[in-house]
Amino acid sequence: MPETNEFLAWSVRPVGRAKLLGSVAALIIVFAVSAVWLLAGPFMGMIAVLLLAGGCGPFFVRTSYRLTPAEVRVDSPFLKVRRPWSAFQRAYVGRDGVSLSPFAGRHVLEPYRSVMLRFGSEKDAVLNWVYRFGPKEPA
Repeated sequence: MPETNEFLAWSVRPVGRAKLLGSVAALIIVFAVSAVWLLAGPFMGMIAVLLLAGGCGPFFVRTSYRLTPAEVRVDSPFLKVRRPWSAFQRAYVGRDGVSLSPFAGRHVLEPYRSVMLRFGSEKDAVLNWVYRFGPKEPA
């Protein structure tokens, strides 16, 4: 049985690994918002800011992860998740992280209900935790 005070915590900021891409993305966002503001007015410009911030924001901000034997926590300005390991039935390991799915098979809602754990510099440790406490049959 694992210790109750055992945990793994790390944070990831994707733009930190791709500074050039982040700079180009920021310029495109500023250009797009400015164009919408000038062509459609301030109201539509504010809507453009909200849409682009919601869509691209997770790339620019830091996301913190904390895994305990009982639960998975994800904390960022755009997302707050706190779920027990028992809520996940499958795990998909990808290049940048592992996706924990609440569905036993493929499901149309999977992109919206899954929790993505980005590896950052902790790939081996994250995979060890997922194999140890997560779904018993990672995909």
